[in-house]
Amino acid sequence: MDIHEINSAPEYISKFITGNLEQLEKIYDEGMELSQQLDKGILYFNCSIKDNIMDVQFMDDIMMAEIIQKDSVEELKKTIKPNKKLLFVNDTDLKSIFLIQI
Repeated sequence: MDIHEINSAPEYISKFITGNLEQLEKIYDEGMELSQQLDKGILYFNCSIKDNIMDVQFMDDIMMAEIIQKDSVEELKKTIKPNKKLLFVNDTDLKSIFLIQI
């Protein structure tokens, strides 16, 4: 898996993230507080420009293991730079996943 800069995602995803950055950081911070984990969590996006969907939720390791294998979750967490938040963006139209750090 590669971690991409925000400008590598489709324009509608990049615009959504940059336009809602404060709210997204709040969702992430609240998720970390509620999960009471020392490890990092992620923000998971399920999106489709065709269906006008941009669902966002905080996911901890247990929730992520339902989407990808537990070993992959561990490897993914190792790639997160200090003081960064990871966005896991599932674009259902493109059938692609974008990993973005903010």
